[in-house]
Order: sequence, then structure tokens, then C-alpha cells
Amino acid sequence: MDTDNFKIFINELADISGEYIAKSFGKNVGVDFKCDNSPVTEIDRNTELLLRERIQQKFPTHGIIGEEFGNVNENAEFVWVLDPIDGTKSFITKVPLFGTLIGLQYCGKPIVGVIDQPILKERIVGDCKTCTFNGKQVRTSQRTSVDGMTLLTSDSRYCADLHGHKAWKELENSAAISRTWGDCYGYMLLCRGLAHVMCDALLEVWDFTALLPALAGAGASFSDWNGGNNIGHDGGLIASCTPELHKQVLDIIKINQNL
Repeated sequence: MDTDNFKIFINELADISGEYIAKSFGKNVGVDFKCDNSPVTEIDRNTELLLRERIQQKFPTHGIIGEEFGNVNENAEFVWVLDPIDGTKSFITKVPLFGTLIGLQYCGKPIVGVIDQPILKERIVGDCKTCTFNGKQVRTSQRTSVDGMTLLTSDSRYCADLHGHKAWKELENSAAISRTWGDCYGYMLLCRGLAHVMCDALLEVWDFTALLPALAGAGASFSDWNGGNNIGHDGGLIASCTPELHKQVLDIIKINQNL
């Protein structure tokens, strides 16, 4: 499928969201907490409304799935999946390691995705075949061993609690650098070759839909925590820069998971 027109439009969407978010960053905004205790602001909500309005104008028959306002026509052939601010905890503490995630599914399969960081003016666009950073094609690092790797996660507590404290500790001990430069920004670093492994213990559809076309386009290997395709809320996501490194990461987890 030719995705060029969709990539043009997804960049337009990122321009819209980025301009609005950048004007609000660093200001004191009201914070509410959802039933799962995750924070949300009026900026999250307003950004999603802006994106929904533009999508419905451009593609009235397409579906939309959004974190803040639910689903519309989610069984359509084409469905846009929105996370207006992925990393709201970073946003409200004025740390520019959040981003906007916009993904497009075709018959349930992610085909195009954007990761946009509007404060640093950094943008990843992927279509499963290619991945660009600010318009220039990028690839993952070619590191094949856990020795010397940079390991990232959004929250190490979730990784340990949900997938085993021993397994996570062994993985961290194998890394030269282990940091929580997480949420979508960690995947951006991985796609650019600046990090080697990014792990999330659980993700919702609006968290991972935009990521997968970028990871695939950059040459990353990815799976759920068991090495399968159950990426999402139950299976989480592990992405690595090479197949060889990915296998070593999964082996460390498997060996130590029940200890």
C-alpha cells in the first residue's frame, strides 16, 4: 500500500498538536487523575480534540481510537489511534521526554506512525519499511550483545513487579547504562541508534500503534515479554536494535523470570 499521502497528513497532524502543546509547556496546568491514578491535563484533552476534528474533516469515514475520548467507528478499514501526550508525568513536571503518538491502522494492522517531541522539535515517522528522524532516514544501532548496551524503560517498577524482580535486576545488571528515558521518547532514541533496548511492562493500543511502524522501519526487533506477538496491556513490549541482542534480552528474562 502506498502510504505517502498518509505520511504527509500525519505530519500535518503532528504540526497541529506540536504547536498547541509547545505553547502550553512549562506553564502551570490543572492535573486530574484517572481511575488508574494516571495523570491527565486539559492539554491532553484539547490536543486530542484538535486531532480528532482535523481527521474527521479530512477522512470522515475513518475510525478514531483515542486515549481521552474513546472510540468512533473503530471497526472501519482505516483507524487513527491517538495518544495526545504520551508521558504526561514528564509533561507536568516540565521534562521534555514526552511526545505525541499518532498511528494509522489498516484492517487492524499499524501501517504508519509518528512520534513527535514538540519542545525539542524532534520527529520520527515510520511506515514499516522506512523510518525518518526530522526528514532523514535512520536505522537502529548494530549492537549484538548486552555487554555495553543502553537499556531504557518508562518505569522500572512495573517491569519488576509484572515480569519478575530477579529477571529485571539481571537485565539491568547486564547493561552499561540503565535509565528511565522512557515513554515514546525511549523508542525514538532506539530508532535513532542512540539506545539499544527499550522495555515497557504494559501498553495500551494508543501507546504502541504509532511505535510499531517506526520500529519496523528502523530495523528494530520487537515482541512481547515472552517473545511472541501479544504486544499490549497483557504482554507489554520489548524492542531491541538487532535480532541477536533481542534474543539475549529474552533469554535473560526467561532464565530468571521464576526466580
